[in-house]
Amino acid sequence: MKHLTRIFALAVLLAAAPFAAAQPPSDAQVDRLLEVMRARQTLDATLPQVQAMQQQMVAQMTADQELDEEERASINRALASTNAAMAEVLTWERMGPLYRDIYAQTFTAEDVDAMIGFYESPAGQKTLDKMPLLMQNTMNAVQQLVMPLLQQLEQDIAAELGD
Repeated sequence: MKHLTRIFALAVLLAAAPFAAAQPPSDAQVDRLLEVMRARQTLDATLPQVQAMQQQMVAQMTADQELDEEERASINRALASTNAAMAEVLTWERMGPLYRDIYAQTFTAEDVDAMIGFYESPAGQKTLDKMPLLMQNTMNAVQQLVMPLLQQLEQDIAAELGD
C-alpha cells in the first residue's frame, strides 16, 4: 500500500509539473517583447492606415450619389470627428497598458521569452519589416469583401425607407 501511495504521489507531481512551470510573464518581459515587436511604431502607423481606409470606404459608398456642398461638408465633419476620436484612443499611452495586459494574460513567461528570441532574430526582424505590407494587403482584401455587403445594406435601407 505504501508503494501505491508513492506512485500516486509521483504521478500527481509529474502531472502538475507543466502547470507549475507555466509562470506568467513579468512586466519587464512583456515590455521587452513589445519593444522588439515594435508595437509602439506599429500602433503609430496604424492610425493613418485606418483613416485612409475609412476615407476610401466613404468615397466608394458615396461615388454613385450626387451630393451637394452641404452634404459633402457634413460627411467630412463626420469623418473628421471619427478620426479625432480614433486618434485619441489609438495612443500608446492608452493602448500600451492594454497590450501589456493582453500579452500577460495570454502567454506564459516561457512563451514570451521564445517570442523575444524570434523577434530579435533576422527572420523575426524581416517578419516585422513586412508586417505593414501584410496588414495593408489584409485590409484591402477585407475591404473588397465588405464593400459589396455595405452597398447592399445601403440599398436595403433605401428600399425599406422607400427612397
